[in-house]
Amino acid sequence: MRKPWKKYMFALLAMLLVVYVLGVNFPKSSILAHKICSSWVAAQNEVFYLQHRDELNQRNVALAADYVVPKGTADKVAVLMYHYIVPAKYNTEPKNNSIINLEAFEKDMKYLYDNHYHTATLQELEKFVNEQAPLPENTVVISFDDGYQNNMIYAYPIMKKYGFHATMFVIGSKIQAKTQAFDPTKTSYVSREEMKATTDVFEFNSHTYNLHFKEPLHCGDDYAAGMDPDRFVKDDHIMRTEAGINTPYFAYPFGDFRMQMIYALKQSGYRMAFTVHQGFIRPGDDPLQLKRLTVISTTNLGELLHMDHDPDGSAPVAF
Repeated sequence: MRKPWKKYMFALLAMLLVVYVLGVNFPKSSILAHKICSSWVAAQNEVFYLQHRDELNQRNVALAADYVVPKGTADKVAVLMYHYIVPAKYNTEPKNNSIINLEAFEKDMKYLYDNHYHTATLQELEKFVNEQAPLPENTVVISFDDGYQNNMIYAYPIMKKYGFHATMFVIGSKIQAKTQAFDPTKTSYVSREEMKATTDVFEFNSHTYNLHFKEPLHCGDDYAAGMDPDRFVKDDHIMRTEAGINTPYFAYPFGDFRMQMIYALKQSGYRMAFTVHQGFIRPGDDPLQLKRLTVISTTNLGELLHMDHDPDGSAPVAF
């Protein structure tokens, strides 16, 4: 005769299985269902990592276990992250961390110039990360995301005056065939003509071709569309052909990424990728999970650059 406790155990397991299936397929039906779905996604990510960890952990170069930063050179580098620049009088979203007042940006650039900062290229930064070449003690990387036309109108002449270099992570599908008449009150994007005319300051790298938007990807929650590795691989091919951005450097849209995305980047030939996680870059860091520092209108750049640890805080609002 079957013991009663076995009957109840099988009934409980059956009930848990039903709840789990409902949680995965209908994640928004309840808090419990959402947690179940999230745990399922986390388990899938872990399995993917275990299956591909050799490729994910493989570096393009061999790092020395006893590497020591040469005396008098940088032991860390800040990648400053900017997006949208506008004069304060036109800033209708002063609390949006992806918008910086032109006056504040000018102040930042003057600070860097007055304090003799070297503005590194991404190729220089890659050698620094891979422990192949040091950088001057005062070094930053200036980065802009999305490819806004106001970066050309406002940032370019200031940086050109100071002899600075910067990288712009462009959304390929937003690049304009012809230069638009600029209106500081409207959002507009760079043209091919503007890109060609500003290569003395800017280098141009990938922010996907057309995956800079959010949609429900996991458990009913919105994530950057670029986190879908199948779509990214196709999008990347378009970026390199139609947009003509043949680059090994990438910035994650909205900062969203997971192991499948990192794997797709490696398979596509990318060597460095930038998040929106706050912090400095040091020799030996994972080149596909590099941190940056958000700069907003109220940032004291001197204090930010001289912090002796990575800052705490959540990622900025992406524009």
